[in-house]
Amino acid sequence: MLIQIKGPSILSDYEATGTLSETSRKLLVKIGVSDLVERRGFYPSSDDKLLLAKSVITLFPSMKMKMGEENEGFEHFYDPVSHNGFIEIKLRNLRRNLHDSQRRYRRKRATTTDPCLHPVSITLRMPAGREEESSMEWMAVIKRMKPSDENFSTIRLGMEKTYTSRRFWIANNSPTVEEIFQQYPHFIDMPYLLDLEFEKMYPGRSDLFLQKWEGSVVPKLLRMATMKENPTVLASASESDEPCLRALQMLTYLLPPTASGRGKGWTKCSVKSAISYILDIKPSETDSSSLMGSSPDRVVENHQPHLICFGQPSSTAQYIIVAEKDKVAIPLEDNSLTCAIDKLFKMYCICNLAYPAQLTSVFNFFEHLYDMPISGGKRSKVVELIARLQAML
Repeated sequence: MLIQIKGPSILSDYEATGTLSETSRKLLVKIGVSDLVERRGFYPSSDDKLLLAKSVITLFPSMKMKMGEENEGFEHFYDPVSHNGFIEIKLRNLRRNLHDSQRRYRRKRATTTDPCLHPVSITLRMPAGREEESSMEWMAVIKRMKPSDENFSTIRLGMEKTYTSRRFWIANNSPTVEEIFQQYPHFIDMPYLLDLEFEKMYPGRSDLFLQKWEGSVVPKLLRMATMKENPTVLASASESDEPCLRALQMLTYLLPPTASGRGKGWTKCSVKSAISYILDIKPSETDSSSLMGSSPDRVVENHQPHLICFGQPSSTAQYIIVAEKDKVAIPLEDNSLTCAIDKLFKMYCICNLAYPAQLTSVFNFFEHLYDMPISGGKRSKVVELIARLQAML
């Protein structure tokens, strides 16, 4: 067997752990693609690449990643529909060094499609005349109502009555966060309305992140951080540190910003600073009014909505969602970082926002936890991580 000759460490890794580390997976793809190029050239057929992908899954069953009915489990190695995956990526990298006379195709300009834009997967229809008129009336009513327990049932009813026109408006007009919250200000002062809106958009999925993240994903990510293949990125953490924060740090390490596919909003970003695009930790005495402007001590300039934690993340920390560009701040009542991440993701979906370009893969991983289709074309690393986590007992 070719692997026994050129990559015996791959078999040893699989026998010891029941899965493949990223290092072993890269070596496996390198060996397989090198053999494929030797036999079929730099432009093997789709059938050849498909056969290689299926062979990998046959040899290493735990690397199979089947999500619902949308795939067969080998697509993160090669997807014949999107022509993506680890095998295709390796072939493209090899072809970069080819002489022009060896190339089969001319290079194309990159498209302007933004792969980070969150896809709204709900059926939308234009409200009828009377329905639109009723929505406008309800909008006027709930905007005048003060947020309180006494008014909650009326505000909730008003949000339900205006749901269809709101979703149609957001999907078709692409309003800014500021414009959305000007029309529906109770998303800010009653943030649990974000949960209700998300549940209506994606029935039965609102609580999935809360169920899966701390119960299953966080312990496994922390275990992965101790494996010898990973640098000691969490070595300085103590037992008192917030496990959710440490897991989030590990996730940004495993799904780091990439130089490929730089889209709108991309700025150079290190793995260490990547977490700042989702969570910024401030001293507890920080004046919240100062967060809307630029600051010389800010690690990154973040134009997308993100979390700010006052003090070190703990059971007593205070979190707010901040969209600096839109001058919007949403104080969260929950003191849990897990709940804060849950609210932030739901806000992205509800407002139909593009994910931060630096953390697209991290947000794609969150999509999986909500049982949502993983958006974008570059999802192989995400699917590989999911397979590795599922293989861990």
